[in-house]
Amino acid sequence: MTTARELPGADAARNGTGEADLTVMLAAHAALRRDLIRLARAAAVADLADPARLAAVRAGWETFKRQLHLHHTAEDDIVWPALRQRLGHSDQAQSVLDEMEDEHELIDPLLDAMDGELFSVTAGIPGPAGLTETTDALAASLAAHLVHEERDALPLIGVALTTGEWRSVGLRIARANGLSLAGEMFAWLADSGETAEAAKAIRMLPPPARLIYRAVWRPRYQRTPRW
Repeated sequence: MTTARELPGADAARNGTGEADLTVMLAAHAALRRDLIRLARAAAVADLADPARLAAVRAGWETFKRQLHLHHTAEDDIVWPALRQRLGHSDQAQSVLDEMEDEHELIDPLLDAMDGELFSVTAGIPGPAGLTETTDALAASLAAHLVHEERDALPLIGVALTTGEWRSVGLRIARANGLSLAGEMFAWLADSGETAEAAKAIRMLPPPARLIYRAVWRPRYQRTPRW
């Protein structure tokens, strides 16, 4: 497994002294881990036959899946290409980015398998693998990917991009997602209460957007029971 540690500046970026602010990226990773735990807890209990409980689990799953898709699409379409261009001289960096894309592709079939298991639960028929087994496989794959990304890929952002360039990447992602999905993302980050990561991410919003978050985005998100 290749790493970014041989690249100049990687240690500084990993230790938080790089120029790029990775708050939103890391807050999203924390929210993904939180929802994997919720999914595992839901898969381990026997009350999914209750329609209200099952509906809440499915709503949480759909939000998780949508946010993971947005996160990975932003990386594949915007973040990794920006790093590839700037770090074209580094075989190590290119190898890390190849690994990130390969791991994304390995996760996609696990999401499809989970869709199948939840459909089977809804229909009252046994799934091909079982909800718990499929949940475990997804959690193992995604958790390993997040660790790998935090260790080897995110430091490349601090190595390669200035504060202004990273901010420009963030604006491109925001434009691609649109206002509605951006609002859901920030509410999702704070789904279990404003943790340190989520609170810091929300503080990065411009003041008018923070007002909209408090008055519209978060209340709208909270109207749907999840998990």
